[in-house]
Amino acid sequence: MLMAKGIVDLTKQNLSFEDRGQIIKLLNIKPSTMNIEVAIWEKETFIKNSTIAFAHIPKKLKAKINPLC
Repeated sequence: MLMAKGIVDLTKQNLSFEDRGQIIKLLNIKPSTMNIEVAIWEKETFIKNSTIAFAHIPKKLKAKINPLC
């Protein structure tokens, strides 16, 4: 876990969840805004990187991320 310029790297945690047939992989979080950068995959194909709010991830993942911030 690397924290640079207020960003916590989540890539080594290998955190992901499924939403509407897509796999959402968590890349990093900016604790000051609680925004999470994610990579969106569908059927093994990379779709795009995006930013989502911390509130939009499953409760199980929130519990794993909260101590890191």
